[in-house]
Amino acid sequence: MPVHPLPMNATDHRASPVAVTPHLLALGTYAFLAVVLTWPLATSLTTGVIGAVGGVDAYQNAWNLWWVTRALVTLNDPFFSPLLFYPEGIDLFWQTLGFSQGVLALPVTLALGPVAAVNWIVLTSFIVGGYATFLLARRLAGNNAAALVAGATFVCSPYHMEKVIDGNLELAALHWIPWYAYALHLLMEQPSWRRVLLAGALLLWTSLGSWYYGLFGVLYTGCVAVIWAAGARLDAPGGDVRRSGVQFAWGIAPLLIWAAALAPRLGGLAAGRGDAIWDMRAVQVERSADLLDFFLPSPVHPWWGPLVRAWRDQAYPDAVIWNVALGWVALLLGITGAIVARRATWRWTLLLLACLVLALGPQLKVAGQDTGIPLPFTLLQDMPGIRSGQRPNHMAVMASLALAVLAAYGVGVLQQAIAHRGGDAREHRVARIHRLPSRVFARGAQWVAPAFLIAAIVALDAYAGQHTLVMRPAHPFYATLPPPDGAIMPLPLYININRSENLTAQTAHGWPIVGGYVARPPAYPFARYTPGVREIQSGEVERDDVIAPGWPELARQALAAYRIRYVTLDRASDKEEYFARVRPLLVELGVGPPVVADERLEAYLVPRTWSVAPLACLGDGWQAIERQPEAGARWRWMGERAEVRLYNPFTRPAPLRLTLSLGAYERMRPLTLALDGAEIGVFEGAPGRAPARALRLLLPPGEHELTLMAPATPDPARAGAPISVRLFALDVHAGASAP
Repeated sequence: MPVHPLPMNATDHRASPVAVTPHLLALGTYAFLAVVLTWPLATSLTTGVIGAVGGVDAYQNAWNLWWVTRALVTLNDPFFSPLLFYPEGIDLFWQTLGFSQGVLALPVTLALGPVAAVNWIVLTSFIVGGYATFLLARRLAGNNAAALVAGATFVCSPYHMEKVIDGNLELAALHWIPWYAYALHLLMEQPSWRRVLLAGALLLWTSLGSWYYGLFGVLYTGCVAVIWAAGARLDAPGGDVRRSGVQFAWGIAPLLIWAAALAPRLGGLAAGRGDAIWDMRAVQVERSADLLDFFLPSPVHPWWGPLVRAWRDQAYPDAVIWNVALGWVALLLGITGAIVARRATWRWTLLLLACLVLALGPQLKVAGQDTGIPLPFTLLQDMPGIRSGQRPNHMAVMASLALAVLAAYGVGVLQQAIAHRGGDAREHRVARIHRLPSRVFARGAQWVAPAFLIAAIVALDAYAGQHTLVMRPAHPFYATLPPPDGAIMPLPLYININRSENLTAQTAHGWPIVGGYVARPPAYPFARYTPGVREIQSGEVERDDVIAPGWPELARQALAAYRIRYVTLDRASDKEEYFARVRPLLVELGVGPPVVADERLEAYLVPRTWSVAPLACLGDGWQAIERQPEAGARWRWMGERAEVRLYNPFTRPAPLRLTLSLGAYERMRPLTLALDGAEIGVFEGAPGRAPARALRLLLPPGEHELTLMAPATPDPARAGAPISVRLFALDVHAGASAP
């Protein structure tokens, strides 16, 4: 006898308490699971977060939510922040900003702060994501109880729990994926332009929450369009190709909305801007799933998780971010649904397989062995955007959603089997014993198996033990600062280092900071070349450089011109050896004693009496300083080009005179000078030390680059490195200008 999922009750579509009950039950169930699986997070919503490695990612995401709220409330662009990497700011569009999560958490951020907002997003990832999956599975399988289990399989997957544990909020926030899948299913079920707009908007919203999930949503859309188009042809009399083509066109239509909204940004990617320096194809193989990864028992379970991780570390010693396990209970239910209800589920089975194949990356790996067999991802990895993604294996999140749908059918199959085995007569007898109406008892009995299955999902697939919360309170000093009128230089700067402590402090004081932490850090030459900033961040000084004025006068000028108002030392960072080198430099600069000094923080106020004037410093392209002590000479060589960085801190043009003492390598060489790319003159450089040449500029406000260019010759003494001109001295004199 064929087994089919139990249908929903006829009253489910009526405006009655019965119709509302399944939805309330679903929301309540997922809320309960959220609290249980993140315990004790609910007891410390405003004080601590779940986050591995000292909460680095979790507190970075706290900053993200704080910044989105701040930008929206003040009507500023949330995708650009002037508060990080001062004075340049940072474009956050392609960063892990999590804009959609920021909007969802905005009321919580305003009322309770960014830590509570992080925890709100973690908890709602279970509730909102589970409920959307429930709605999708309910529409497909026609069974409330089975849909309830489907939602649990999706949000309780080992993959999701891993992201929660890591504090990786961008990926833990899988809220929007099932909503988009639901909208796309509605479109494929009954195409219309209204549904295209809805699906396209949700795909865009998913992308703004996580670019990984947006990318996977695009790939998922392509798979759906192909599979459903094939189904349309099979369903049509005679295999109508036209009907298949129409279905495919409707399937990919949301991509047009998505692409139109992102056209300016996508155009930059296609032109090689934005992700050109983040070509991740070299690591995509090692960050692709191994075939066995999908079938492993939960690696986060406190009992057998350590054994799973130890085995995998031995089999794949170089693998990172590899947990894409689908969950054993989910797999059992999904396989049952795929086999027994195959006529209803074959599209979703193919979709599951397609997503898993894409998660395997460019070539097949099995049990740690690279088979060398190329996979379909190879055809995609050179595309803009995809080439900058480093985690093909995370496509498993889309497979997990397809598996949840199949699991709903599997639960329905089990319910039907139980109902047939028990028989109506038995139900009536038991109901009479308990003096219950048979209809009420039958309806209640339908929920026994789903309740047991959800308990099994929690116990086997999702449970990760009691979590340790990371608490990182900001120092009280930051709350006492006046409104920003410059920037803070927090030490250590942690440039290109995965540390987010400076972001946490910024959520308390709101000042722009030198440096910052983002997933894809910019080049940021300011910290590398700016006098004062350069020496303080390194703890080292070149006391006899070729530029005059030198240390410490030039450093004072730069700190004053750029309005660096405070220098803070995070003593909780365990960098006392470094701080021991920094403190004498602050004394040499003339910075007074700390205004705050305790076991957690030292804070120094930079004097505001230092003079402000246009300044110049050496930039990129200059080699290390060389000296000839007996002749009292020192110099720096350049290759084909080198830079002098200029800065006018005033609001009007200011006069600046640069006097350069130069010497060419071996022979006469023309030295071309360009200001911001526009040629302004040519000097003839002679061998030896030529007479000094003066360059007078009326420098516009802001930062500028003076580029020196000369033909270079390989130098055998430098292993063939090309050199052209050496700079003996650069004297800088700034004229007076009103601010």
